[in-house]
Amino acid sequence: MNRTIKIGTRDSELALWQAKTVQHQLKTLGYKTELVPVKSTGDLILDKPLYELGITGVFTKTLDIAMLKGEVDIANTTP
Repeated sequence: MNRTIKIGTRDSELALWQAKTVQHQLKTLGYKTELVPVKSTGDLILDKPLYELGITGVFTKTLDIAMLKGEVDIANTTP
């Protein structure tokens, strides 16, 4: 495969560890990969409790949108 697989992930320590694990597995299969860190709503709005944001998926919705827009090919949506 000549194309690079873009892996969307939050930039938290856990999310990066998970995404790097997948990245390593894909590389061992011969795929080119790139990590694409994404800031979620839950990461950006720190002055309010999550329940006040009034949306579902405050940590994953941004990754879903990035996939729909074609900015990433796969996404780590584990919070």
